[in-house]
Amino acid sequence: MKMKNLMMVGILGLGLQATIAAPVGEFAVANRGGSVSFFNYESTFANPLGELVAASDLQSTAVAEPMYITPLGTAKGQRLLAFADRTKNKLKVLNADTKETLSEVSLSKGAFHQFSHPLVGLLVAVATDGDKGMDLIEVKEDGHKLTKRHFTLPEVLTSGNPHDVVMDRQFAYLTVKGVQGQKEKKFDVLLQISLKSLKIVKAESFSEDIHLFNPVRAGFFVVVEEETGMLSLIQKGTLKVLAQKKVAEGVHGVTGSENGHFVFATDIDEKAGSPAVYALEVTKKGLTICDKAALNFPTAHNIAVDDRNENMTLVVTHSGGQQTQNSVLSFSKKSRKLNLNKDLRSGVNPFGLTFF
Repeated sequence: MKMKNLMMVGILGLGLQATIAAPVGEFAVANRGGSVSFFNYESTFANPLGELVAASDLQSTAVAEPMYITPLGTAKGQRLLAFADRTKNKLKVLNADTKETLSEVSLSKGAFHQFSHPLVGLLVAVATDGDKGMDLIEVKEDGHKLTKRHFTLPEVLTSGNPHDVVMDRQFAYLTVKGVQGQKEKKFDVLLQISLKSLKIVKAESFSEDIHLFNPVRAGFFVVVEEETGMLSLIQKGTLKVLAQKKVAEGVHGVTGSENGHFVFATDIDEKAGSPAVYALEVTKKGLTICDKAALNFPTAHNIAVDDRNENMTLVVTHSGGQQTQNSVLSFSKKSRKLNLNKDLRSGVNPFGLTFF
């Protein structure tokens, strides 16, 4: 190739990289083995939009058992993240850019699922199965001051354990796992709790082991039932069932686009090489399964998505023991197809995760 042509290729390449910037954003993975891992987008000439790579780990003697990690929004110019440490009984707030710990507060015993989102405000809800309730943490003063209120389960439900939680601006929706029913039959209860009074507004029963996802820009949230394989859209506020679809028994982790157009769920029971991730589309006619994908590792647990581009990026944690693997997939909004792209290692026992 002549020098002139080589120069032209170089100029075109520089122009392409200048106009197609790599997406800003990261995935954070809470590893129960004692660390938080961060995956970010690394731009290359071949892929100027960026390829997800393992970036760094947050690990210290002050971190024992991170469970879930969620974005909090911005306070005085700082993007914030929060994660609950089950062993330390602490909630820690981080600067999302520097990963510096800004503040922490003591939690009730047994932190499990948590929820926060920039569109819901500077609040974190944490389900606590040791103290049979839920902590509601408010973050003030640029992330350096935290206040806590506690919701306690009514006695009639204490045979079960608080497990998963999401919020909108008025209510927390808390699941109580394994409530003892008649004839040894267990079931789950979904509680709608006022954020203002921390009193129960409504309660609905489901099969055992349900999990939740809140598409913050939609008028519904999602419930998946591991026992029956059912996925339901539940109207915020009224708890009315808007649509249902059977996905697969074992359906567990659930996420989706913020507008609620697409929903993604994992089947935690499937072995490596079997379909373990499902993509669904929400339309005016209801729910449709678009595609499913097999993974290279078992125990497809939790799932998070970057939904900003035509091709979404999904990360799935494979939890348990000394496991360190996470699956990275893509989903095309146009073709409605899932593709397994690569595997990324994190700290030990990757568990809850988020995109921020």
